[in-house]
Amino acid sequence: MGQLDRFRLAMADVSAPATPEEIATLLDVCVRQACEALGLLEAEIYCGGGLVTMFLTPRHAWEAVVIGADAYRLYPGFIRDGGDTIVWPNVWVAENYSLEKFVGILEDELGEAAEA
Repeated sequence: MGQLDRFRLAMADVSAPATPEEIATLLDVCVRQACEALGLLEAEIYCGGGLVTMFLTPRHAWEAVVIGADAYRLYPGFIRDGGDTIVWPNVWVAENYSLEKFVGILEDELGEAAEA
C-alpha cells in the first residue's frame, strides 16, 4: 500500500471533502502521517486555504495546490543560497493532475526524501 492511500480512499468516499480548503486539510493530515511512517520526523508541513507546503528535508520542498477533488498542482521548491532561500515557480503549464497522478507523484517524492 502507498503512503497516501488514506487520502486516496477518503477522496473516493461519498463523504469526501468537497472544497479545496477541506481537501487540503485532509492532505495535510495524511502527509504528516506519511512523513512519520517514513522517518521524516523533521519535516515541516503547513496548510492554509487550498495549499499544503511541505519541507520534507532541507533539500526537498514541495507545494501542493488543491483546485478540486480531482484537480491538483504540485510545485517543487528550488533551494538556493546554500539553503537560505526557496524559490517557488508560479507558472503551471500542464493539465491539472488527477487524484491518482497527484498521489503517485507525491508518494514518489516522499519516498525520495526519505532515502536522502
